[in-house]
Amino acid sequence: MQTISINCFLYILVILSLGSYAAAFTVRWPIKNIYSWEKEAHDLLQLPFNKRLPNYITSTRSYCLHCLHQLSWKELIPLFSYIKLNGKCHYCQVRIPYRYPAIELLHLICCLPLFWFFDNTYNLVLHTLLISALITAAAIDLEHQLIPDECSIIALACALLINLPTSMLENSVLGMITGYGIIAVLRWFYLTFRGQEGIGLGDAKMIAGLGAWLGLSGLVPLLLCASLSGILYTVLINRNGTKYMAFGPFLISSAMLVFFLNL
Repeated sequence: MQTISINCFLYILVILSLGSYAAAFTVRWPIKNIYSWEKEAHDLLQLPFNKRLPNYITSTRSYCLHCLHQLSWKELIPLFSYIKLNGKCHYCQVRIPYRYPAIELLHLICCLPLFWFFDNTYNLVLHTLLISALITAAAIDLEHQLIPDECSIIALACALLINLPTSMLENSVLGMITGYGIIAVLRWFYLTFRGQEGIGLGDAKMIAGLGAWLGLSGLVPLLLCASLSGILYTVLINRNGTKYMAFGPFLISSAMLVFFLNL
């Protein structure tokens, strides 16, 4: 019992650390990539490009986004530092964005049950990384309507490795191919008949990973749940259709719901 308690405590520390890194990634990834795309566009058009990335983005250390003061380790303890600092920067007293404690807490809520669901380290580690990648992708897609390839690749790799030593590998591969194919075909039809992009390839790549995770049999409840939640969001919140709706968070939250209900 004592060993289990210690292992659980250590796992909680790992989850929160992973959540802290994921929260920082949701800030740095968009800035870095938008910078790269702007630079590439200027180079393509042979235009001068004098913009530079901020030091707090290129540095391996963490900074306050407002006053740019380098943070000490005491100010970077997941959840606890946020509570101790009352949600404000110690130096400039500007409120710390809610994304940090929210993403750390989401990691704790979504990953902690895995400790009791899996009794081997192999499955526990892979599922933890997979769910962390999904939470990170959902957070970025919700804010920027972009799904990082890094998150999709991690999710896909973890899903295939999870099913590799089992009899579910074939079902996993079929789920990956079918999931990607469904979204790619829908995207092609929308482009052909509407002349505009209705769903991005980022969603297709993500659902390939989700299909590999849940298998072919899990695609139907996944797509049904994601579609219904998307419709419900449109009816209740986005009635006028004035706000672009990122589909990634609906896919990811539905996939995790299907996964936990089937455990």
